[in-house]
Order: sequence, then structure tokens, then C-alpha cells
Amino acid sequence: MMWVQDFRKNALYQRSLDLAHEVYRTVEIDGENIGEKEAIQLRKRAVRITKKITHAIVQQNIKMKFKSLNEAKLELEMLLKQVYKLYDKKRIDEFSGFNIDCCANQVMKLLNFYFGVYREKRI
Repeated sequence: MMWVQDFRKNALYQRSLDLAHEVYRTVEIDGENIGEKEAIQLRKRAVRITKKITHAIVQQNIKMKFKSLNEAKLELEMLLKQVYKLYDKKRIDEFSGFNIDCCANQVMKLLNFYFGVYREKRI
């Protein structure tokens, strides 16, 4: 029987949840300034990031871990691009933009850490 790591205790998973909560909070607060289509995109991206990270954590195959982490990283970059665009257009407030940026930064740092950890295991 294979052992699967409990993803709920993983720091990367926890920070991705923080990011998702922050995105949902921002959409709730600034909802009248954000279009419905954009709000749905933001929420979906936040959930996809957490989903990809969870998949990477429980995945046994290192290649599949890298694939999922890369997909999470791409989603994170697209989320940030969209958030920055909304901030520049003054459709989300500075506080919300800052909070999302901080959470995203933590997730990105942990993603890069896990790339290093898995790369070492691979070698």
C-alpha cells in the first residue's frame, strides 16, 4: 500500500487556501466594480491553483508533480495579471490588491521551494 501525504497540513496547500479566501473576499467586497465574468474567472483561477497544488502534493510520480506545480504556477501568474489589471483600472481597492499580491507571493515562494525539493529527489 502506498503512503499519501496529508495535503491539508502542507504549507503550500494552506497558503493557496489563504490566496483563494483573499480572492473570494475581494470579489465580495469589490463585486460592484468587478464584472460578473471577471469575478467568475478570478474565483475559478484561485480554486484551480489550490486544486493543482493538492494534486501535486498527493501525486507519487515526480513528473506528474512537476506538471501539476507548473500548471499551478501558470494559473497564479494569470491570476496576478488579472488582479493587477483590475487594480490599475481602480476596480479593486489597494488593500485587496496588496493582500492578494502578498498571498500570491507566498504561494510562489513555496512553489519554487517545492520545485527544488522535488528536483533533488529526482537526481
